Amino acid sequence: MSPQCSKCGSDMQEGFLLEKGDGGVLSQQAWVTGKPEKSLLTGLRLKGMHVYDVRTFRCTRCSYLESYASEPSVCY
Repeated sequence: MSPQCSKCGSDMQEGFLLEKGDGGVLSQQAWVTGKPEKSLLTGLRLKGMHVYDVRTFRCTRCSYLESYASEPSVCY
């Protein structure tokens, strides 16, 4: 059963937000605990942080987007 839109009450369709990195690398959006810290090698330091996959739903009527962080998929 799909969630209902919080704006208009219609059904929502699950999908994902696409991230386009350097060199055309494609990935799925993620949510990370804490504040971002820069790293020279990886761009961002993730040590000790939890990374959650993001589930996104789009309303089939008004196109409103809602995103939810699932259980952590990776702990650095």
